[in-house]
Parts: sequence; C-alpha cells; structure tokens
Amino acid sequence: MKVHLATSWREACMRGAEAKQWQSCSMTSAAALRHVAPATSFFGANFDRLAEDFCQAGYQKLMIISDFDQTLTRYVGCDGRPGDQCHQIVMQHLDTTLLPEVGAIFRDLNAWDRLTEAQRMEKCNQDPEQRAAATRSWFKSFHDVSSQHQLSQFASQCLLKSNVRTRQNLSATFDWIKKWNVPLFLISAGIRELLVPILRTSTAELPSTARLVANSLDEDVSITSRDKADALTKIPDFSGLAAGKTHALLLGDKPSDCAPLRGLPPEIVVLKVAFLHEPSKAVLAEYSQHFDVLLTGDPSMDFVNALLDLLSGQGVSPRL
Repeated sequence: MKVHLATSWREACMRGAEAKQWQSCSMTSAAALRHVAPATSFFGANFDRLAEDFCQAGYQKLMIISDFDQTLTRYVGCDGRPGDQCHQIVMQHLDTTLLPEVGAIFRDLNAWDRLTEAQRMEKCNQDPEQRAAATRSWFKSFHDVSSQHQLSQFASQCLLKSNVRTRQNLSATFDWIKKWNVPLFLISAGIRELLVPILRTSTAELPSTARLVANSLDEDVSITSRDKADALTKIPDFSGLAAGKTHALLLGDKPSDCAPLRGLPPEIVVLKVAFLHEPSKAVLAEYSQHFDVLLTGDPSMDFVNALLDLLSGQGVSPRL
C-alpha cells in the first residue's frame, strides 16, 4: 500500500496561492483529518476516499472495533518508562514471596515477554505457526496459574503499583460514543479485572453500547493476541448491535488487531487506524500493508475524535 507523509492543512492551502489568502481555503474531510494527525503520521492511498465515504455515511452507520493495550493505553507510562500492559501489571507487581510457585512461572513468562518480536521468531524458527503456538502456550501458562491461585484477588493491589495510563482525550471518545449511541466492540487479549478499572479510574468508563471480549484472571484463556479472528462470535448480541451498520472503524496497534474484521460481512467499509510509538522503517512498511492510517509518537485520541466529530456533523477546528 502506498503511504504519504501527513501534510498540514495550512501548507496545503498555501500551495499555489498567496500566504495572505490561506485562511479562505476550504478543507475536505480527509485534509482536515490529516491536519489533526501527528506530523509524522502516514496515510494509505485509499485514505481520502475512505474518509469522505465515512463522513457521507454518518454516525448512524458506524460501529467501532478496538483493541485495548497500547491502543487505548499509551506506550509510555506515567513514570516515563514503558507502560504496563494488562498481563505485565500482574507479573511485575504481584508480591510472589508467599506464592513461590507463581513467582517461578512468572519469571519464565517475563523472560519471553521481554524478547523482541525478531527474537521470538528466531526461537520459533521463523515459522508463523510455531510463533502462534508459542503465544497460545504463554497465555495458557499464565491463566492456568492465575485461576489456580485466584490471582484476581490481587488485581487492585497490582494496579495501584502500575504506571499504565490511557490515551489523552479517551474520555471524549467515549462521551461521543455514548451521545450518539454507537456500538463499540472492545476485543482484547488483556484482563477484564484490570481493563475495566483502568478505564474507570481514567474517567473513560465503558459506554453502555460497549461489548468486551477479554480474558479473566479466574478462567481459562479465551482469547490471545494472535487468535482474534472469531472474537465477534463471542458477543451474544453482536448481530443486533451491528444491524444496519455499513462502516467499521478499527483501532489497533499491530496487524493481528485487524483479525476480528474477518467476522464482518464483505460489504462493510472499513477504516483501519494504528497507534504507534517510534516505529522503524521496517515496521512502517509492514504496518502500511494492514492499516489505512499510522499515527506515530504515542499520540492522543485527537485524530479519532476529529473523525467522529465529522461523522456527527460537528466539523473539525483547524489547528494553527
């Protein structure tokens, strides 16, 4: 997929015109959204068409499918260090002095968790099937020991020690969803007992139209980061909530977050947005094959909120 560096609205307006006349330029929906995105963001060749299509369809035709860890939460935690993801909150902050068996298993799980993706693939002989099996084994080991020792009782204590934080202006995103009664399908390999309070304490409590597919500390693993293709089938009232919806906004941070889209009818129009931190050129090249928009720099929810405002006819104020 061809990608383009974001161009500011002001620069676009000034191109071929006198500087004093830039204020009179009118923006298309796509141009307005490009302007709101971080300057180093990338847009696929189909972005302009998709943006206009979504805006014409409006909020009545929209459903949102989102990941959680590093999508709705930030890569950088409140202490400036890498932000905790759900399983890391338990593995890194649980006091295992009274649970030595748990501590031993967590040491092994943490060792795998700290590897880069390249290192994991090397251990899996560059075989995608082995890599997926390794992920399933990791999740199974975690949830086996978690359910056996009822680690849910320690969830709140672990969360108090965590540096996790949600993306700036996520509460505005959820407020918009509540106002316009848009279905949100939150598909996460994270942990329900942590995910919900993380949102609540950040004043971004899940809307009533939200449905959550995630793991529990008290149960066997139900979803992994590499097994999301059938996630929408786990939502009992999905068909009712999605009835009449022709457009889907997908929010994620890695290609596997796009897997739930396989559960949608082929005629659904999809706009896929990825949240990245400081991606390498190789990552940008890979992710551009899966997403229509790559937002860089561990960004806020401003781009998403601007898109949603356009869908409800509220427009976007130019950032000068």
